[in-house]
Amino acid sequence: MAQDNIDEIKSKVDVVDLIQEFIQLKPAGTNNFKANCPFHHEKTPSFMVSRDKQIWHCFGCGEGGDIFGFLMKMEGLEFPEALRILAKKAGVQLQYQDPAISNQKTKLQDICRAAARFYHKVLVDHPKAKVVRDYLKGRQMKDMTIETWQLGYAPEAWDTLNKYLVQKGYNEEDIFLAGLSLKKDRGVGYIDRFRNRLMFPIWDIHGNVIGFGGRWLGEDKEGVAKYINSPQTLIYDKSRVLYGIDKARQDIKKEKLAVVVEGYMDCISSHEAGVTNVVASSGTALTPEQVRLLKRYSINVAFAFDQDLAGDNAAKRGIEVAWQEEISTKIIRLPQGKDPDELIKKDPAQWPAAIAKAQSIMEFYFESTLAKADLDNVEDKKKVAKILLNIISKLADPIEQTHYIQKLAGLLQVEEEILRDKLGQILNKQKKPVSETKGDDKPAPKYQDRFAVLAERIIGIALTAPVNLTYIIDHLLPEEIMEDKLVRLYKNIIIHYTKKQVFDYKDFIKTMAVEDSDLAAYAEVLSLRSDHDFSEEEDEFIKQEVVGGVKDLKRHSIQVKLVAIQQKLSQSEKANDKEAIDSYTQEFSKLSAELNKIS
Repeated sequence: MAQDNIDEIKSKVDVVDLIQEFIQLKPAGTNNFKANCPFHHEKTPSFMVSRDKQIWHCFGCGEGGDIFGFLMKMEGLEFPEALRILAKKAGVQLQYQDPAISNQKTKLQDICRAAARFYHKVLVDHPKAKVVRDYLKGRQMKDMTIETWQLGYAPEAWDTLNKYLVQKGYNEEDIFLAGLSLKKDRGVGYIDRFRNRLMFPIWDIHGNVIGFGGRWLGEDKEGVAKYINSPQTLIYDKSRVLYGIDKARQDIKKEKLAVVVEGYMDCISSHEAGVTNVVASSGTALTPEQVRLLKRYSINVAFAFDQDLAGDNAAKRGIEVAWQEEISTKIIRLPQGKDPDELIKKDPAQWPAAIAKAQSIMEFYFESTLAKADLDNVEDKKKVAKILLNIISKLADPIEQTHYIQKLAGLLQVEEEILRDKLGQILNKQKKPVSETKGDDKPAPKYQDRFAVLAERIIGIALTAPVNLTYIIDHLLPEEIMEDKLVRLYKNIIIHYTKKQVFDYKDFIKTMAVEDSDLAAYAEVLSLRSDHDFSEEEDEFIKQEVVGGVKDLKRHSIQVKLVAIQQKLSQSEKANDKEAIDSYTQEFSKLSAELNKIS
């Protein structure tokens, strides 16, 4: 790649303008700007950008560079991908295509783009799609909206899309790797993943089609999901994508607010009604990656959920993630039984009015919890305190915690100090116990700590509530824990259980004290913590903790492997090692399939 191309791109893409597409910058002197660093957690801004020098640098973590370095770091890109994106933004025609640019990711994006065009053309023109056009017309969907969002129809036949893409010159294996086909159960060949479905293309923030959501249009059938998404691929990771972000991000910045709805139709209807700072979570809890994506454009998020938030654990997990990222959160109250799409269809003016009246999440939790309680009853008071203190404990800001402690004390007519003591007990439960390992062990990164704590909770339950041990052993492999000391303990638990077909805690500790006193002590710490955490909980609650925790550990184990394979694949592409590329691509596909099976 000629240096002239790179220099021309740098002259046309301002570093301040580029970075402001991702985070909010504040003036800090003449032509200098500052912000909290997007690459590490900090409360005092140390991330500086110079318009004069066209560079950025964080004095907290030491990261820095130019426009290419920022985009590569922010988006996890290799240089060729960043070059292509910035060349397009600058309107610069690259002198020649670097072979590395035509990598597997670009190939899969091309396939998804071609599939989106195919689905859309079928919807608009094909006689068999008339029932789908009538369905959209019945939902008051305008032709311009169908065009803007490139809605499509996947025919009911077994392999219509696959045949079309092959005729266009695409390889069947690549079509499969793009998440658009499935291998036949019998014989060889492929069938379409999406059939008889209304298709929603999913874009990344750069406007590349990376996946699809499909709504089933036939009669309800057992085993046929109403909505399905593309599986995880090299270009599509559901945990890092928000539907509509490519269209909403500038308006989120403008309005200083991101509105999060659940479904594709909720998002589309909102944009059609003129409220365009809206994205969809696709019906799942927000992940840390999705929250950080929103945080690039606003630190204010309002949630609009179809269900009762107080009873929706997935929604509450998403809100807690937002709090951890120090996002200001609100809840949009909708009429009972209504979702945003239905509300807009009935009266479009009600939707922006509902957003304007969005209620603080904490105020909502207080209101909904107190509505079910009799504060003249001491048991109800205790329940209210337990529920709300657990929620208050998730707040990152101590000033906010103090505010709501004072409010709760006033409502319950108890001394603040009593509630502070209770809050302290909850916070101590949430902390990771001091490691029993030697002092020269290096601390694990935060993302490992979270899963280490989760694994300790699961093994603690195995020790103290053996009724769950069979499920844990059947569903969780030792290597999926990834913490050496905990793996050794878990393997010993399995051996003890397998020999006796029953788990006797006292006998296990007695045996371990002889064989490995260090592990025995560790087991006792975990069991003590588990007793403390779950002694007052119902068996069903503990079972749910186990099922959810095991799934999270399995997902994390696979995701760690996927990251490693992606790195190896990138290195192989640079070396043009086709055999290694094929091997790692197949391995990635196999692991992705395993990941997608974990519901």
